[in-house]
Amino acid sequence: MRRERRAPAATVTLLWLTLLVIAGRTSADAECDRIGQCELVWSDEFEGTRVDESKWEIQTGTGTDYGLPAGWGNNELEYYQENNATVADGLLTITARRESVSGYDFTSARLRTLGSGDWTFGRMEMRARMPVGRGLWPAFWMLPSDPSIYGSWAASGEIDIMEYVGSDPERIVGTIHYGSPWPNNVFSSSEYQLADGSFDQSFHVFAVEWEPGEIRWYVDGIHYGTKTEWFSSGGPYPAPFDVEFHIVLNLAVGGNLPGAPDSTTSFPQQLVVDYVRVYQSAAKKGTQASTASVLFDKAVKMKKIDAALWTGFRNRARKEDGVQDPRRLSCSVRAQGRTSAVAAKGKLGLTLIGGRSGRVWTSATIQTSLDNRGNADFAADEVRQLIDAARQDAATIERIRVAYDGAGGKKVTRLDLDCWQQPD
Repeated sequence: MRRERRAPAATVTLLWLTLLVIAGRTSADAECDRIGQCELVWSDEFEGTRVDESKWEIQTGTGTDYGLPAGWGNNELEYYQENNATVADGLLTITARRESVSGYDFTSARLRTLGSGDWTFGRMEMRARMPVGRGLWPAFWMLPSDPSIYGSWAASGEIDIMEYVGSDPERIVGTIHYGSPWPNNVFSSSEYQLADGSFDQSFHVFAVEWEPGEIRWYVDGIHYGTKTEWFSSGGPYPAPFDVEFHIVLNLAVGGNLPGAPDSTTSFPQQLVVDYVRVYQSAAKKGTQASTASVLFDKAVKMKKIDAALWTGFRNRARKEDGVQDPRRLSCSVRAQGRTSAVAAKGKLGLTLIGGRSGRVWTSATIQTSLDNRGNADFAADEVRQLIDAARQDAATIERIRVAYDGAGGKKVTRLDLDCWQQPD
């Protein structure tokens, strides 16, 4: 269970709406379990001769250059170097060595996708073979791309897709970290144990599927863990897992979870990665914003339903004066009865949520009605008025909430709420 303490970051004022851009391969490449209309949006197949630095930043040193205590906040014993990450024959190899560098007895490598691969929701997947031996701690995990939204670790969240300790080679762990800033953080874990063999003997596929209000863990396509409950002192549920996160891939030596290597640990040791892939729900008419599904144990009347989704957004240009014209936001509501789809009726409400002078700021709510196909549009000028109100109040804008207020009285067993940004 990784405990990474991050230095407080300055809050970025968010004055314009931007939604997650999805681009990638066709849905024929999809390899998802429960994410509908799944598309590959980012991948590294490691087909070159060196780490692709347009996709990965190679982090070096002990963590102090990144605002962390020495040992990367986990009392790790390695010094990270660029030359410990190599690419050849379609594989990324991260090598841990016993060698003295800058007062440390071990070296290894750590990569992240911050700024080149940041996502809200999706399936994140890696095929890899583990090292073996006491004190080895490889991980495939995610951190928030802008921790200032909800605060320092772990109020800002962490998703551990796969953690492994080399002294227990038949077992891996999937974890989320959340709650309040360290040391008042909490975590929830699930684990998976191989029935035969160990993770250092062959390649295995490790993945999460992250959707609004739910995170699921997989090994070789086997679903072994689900989390739906968490909280953050920095904002309302589903915070902190409703904003952009990036991938971290590393092989630590020593640290809080595995302990130090001993005389039985041989070096060098290698984490060998075949690929890393990210899938997301395909855009319907433009750029996907967010999606939410609600399932009911028994049929309920639509007029009693109040379903909502949240999505995070930020100023990608990192300029407070980078005003962008918000494009119209479109949404659809699909309802499923006991045996077939039923017509969804009712209204959708859109609200912007942010902060002002240390307090939560909430815009007015604009409403629109669903048409007879269950679709609705929010007018760009109405959304712009909400953003102008935020500017006038000197408020940040951090999240968008779209809520469905059911009508019609028909009984349904499932409701799907989808929103996307209309193309220019």
